[in-house]
Amino acid sequence: MTTADLTPVESRAWDAYQRARAAIAHVKAAPTDDVASPSEYWAEELGLIDYMAEATPLIVRKLRHHAFWITGLRAYDYRVQDDQRRDLFKKRLHALEALGGRDLIVPEAEALGGFGYRIDGGLYNLDTIKFLEVLVGMRLAGVYEALHAAERPVIVEVGGGWGGLAYQIKTLMPAALYVIIDLPELFVFSSVYLAALLPAARQVFWGVDANGVDDWRDADIVFVPNTLADAVVGFGPLAMLNVASFQEMTEAQVEGYVSIAERSRCPHVYSLNRDRSRYNRQLGSVRDVIGRRYRLDDVAVLDTDYTKAMKKPSRKKQQEGVAPAELDLSYRHVAGTLP
Repeated sequence: MTTADLTPVESRAWDAYQRARAAIAHVKAAPTDDVASPSEYWAEELGLIDYMAEATPLIVRKLRHHAFWITGLRAYDYRVQDDQRRDLFKKRLHALEALGGRDLIVPEAEALGGFGYRIDGGLYNLDTIKFLEVLVGMRLAGVYEALHAAERPVIVEVGGGWGGLAYQIKTLMPAALYVIIDLPELFVFSSVYLAALLPAARQVFWGVDANGVDDWRDADIVFVPNTLADAVVGFGPLAMLNVASFQEMTEAQVEGYVSIAERSRCPHVYSLNRDRSRYNRQLGSVRDVIGRRYRLDDVAVLDTDYTKAMKKPSRKKQQEGVAPAELDLSYRHVAGTLP
């Protein structure tokens, strides 16, 4: 495949990929410290996506398929439209719609290899459901309405992954300034995806395109390497979000991000995480760390984890040798409010 074979959306993605790769190389050339270094979990994960540093147009054209290394979702699992699994999935989608409102629903985009069960005319996969569940939880906690009421809310997402939550929120709130803090290697996913799907949104790479307030003030999406996360203090965020990545960090890293939110006088922190991932021995409890600086409220969304969207209800069982009895592996929606 050559660039001449790409659609306009794919062509934008390819151009964005080359820009992101150059920005990443610039950021990676700077020295870092031990706290900013990836956790053991993420050091291993980054080794699985190292080929993205030399991606081809064909890989970028199917970018959502390659996000498997970030989310564990495979397009293959949705290839056969299994009626039973799709019905279970549809039931959860409609339960979230009834709880949070139809206006929060943003289907998976079909471009760049988008996949999922086709329901009510749109594509929906586990990522779609996960992000919708976050939006519903934010509405129940009053965070969504606070953001929606602001003329230009600044929203910080720590660990933007492939850009799925950013895509949903920027679709619902086009005026928002969306800031993604992440390991720079992951910008080949999030910045490329968002550039292709939201072509009118102006992107800025902190430390490359921007080094001061005037450089990002007119931006729509700002990508901040984790090594430069302290810059966010000057952004005045209204909310800091994290979905399923605090649980994979070290305790010092989670503490650092929550400290940034507090020093920014950010009124809201919203987390959908386990207390920690099963194999992460570098973290005690996500909720405990957030609770040191923010007043916590558990948000009751649905009575099962989003991971159960395609499974029949069953009694929870403790797997011997997999997790200690004292470790709660349930995903929890937690809303933190600045005291």
